Amino acid sequence: MPSVLDRVIEKELRRELKDALIRFEQQLRQAGVAEENVKNRIRGAKQFVAFLYGRYLG
Repeated sequence: MPSVLDRVIEKELRRELKDALIRFEQQLRQAGVAEENVKNRIRGAKQFVAFLYGRYLG
């Protein structure tokens, strides 16, 4: 059973990852990247984050 500290750290990490993905998407849009490319890059970034999350916390 995870400790309270582990749960707090995991929650904060999820929030930081979500914020980073949002910032990444905003930067792509501001840079004028085509909509289809934005979607593809965000999808790839989410898969990468899921991989890292599963590998280091799973």
